[in-house]
Amino acid sequence: MTVDSTSAGERVAIPTLPPGAPTLARHLHWALHHIASIGLNEQVFNSFQAALDALNAIPNVPLARLDIDGVPYWRDEEGAMLPERLIKPGKLVEDLFVRTVAAGALATHGTLGRLKAMSFSEAAALIDTLASQYGVKVGGKVGNVSFFSYDRAWKVQISVQERLAVNANIEAAKAALNEWLAEAEASDEVRALVNAAFGLGDQDGVRVAELVRLKKLPIDHPKWKAAMAAIDDALETAGKAQYLRVYERRPDGKYVQIALDLASV
Repeated sequence: MTVDSTSAGERVAIPTLPPGAPTLARHLHWALHHIASIGLNEQVFNSFQAALDALNAIPNVPLARLDIDGVPYWRDEEGAMLPERLIKPGKLVEDLFVRTVAAGALATHGTLGRLKAMSFSEAAALIDTLASQYGVKVGGKVGNVSFFSYDRAWKVQISVQERLAVNANIEAAKAALNEWLAEAEASDEVRALVNAAFGLGDQDGVRVAELVRLKKLPIDHPKWKAAMAAIDDALETAGKAQYLRVYERRPDGKYVQIALDLASV
């Protein structure tokens, strides 16, 4: 839709919303159409244009459909074009569902990315402001720190955790653990932990988190200690990750984390 702005002397186009657009975007889309229908003036034009920019920034997952001489065709994964009449209706319904969810996921991903970037930036600025009261400069990335609202009803926690990876020394650790298992009378629980550490998962079958759990077991055996020493040599820092967690305080005083992942919603 193209709209004249008589006082602003410009023409603007209201974009078509892609499948999966958030509810707020649909409300904004309707409001812009309504505002455009009653006319724009200089006072509202800048805000109107900013809202248009927000709509244009919504991720789009375009259809794999193309009209050729008025006949709809669909492009498959090999790039071949097939007439729509030869495609089962159920596949077209499935395609629309997947693209709708994908568009919504892209929009949510972008929102979470902006929230994370804004939060870390604001946290760093706040820490520098507080430090300046004592005549010092902090700088650098934000470490493990918590912030509270004045009434302590809300808490924002930023934490830094190391990412661990394994190197070739893990084979020596695995051999040492196998020798210990052959000699020691290990409980079923400990055997399960060892199997979990070297079972299916990331890092070529090695689960780093389970290796760390093994290191915490109070086992006094020479081969076990040798295996733990090999694990120490096998684990190395592959980088650091920053995490943002937001909490709300319940009436009983306990803080409950606001879920930001689909599995917890």
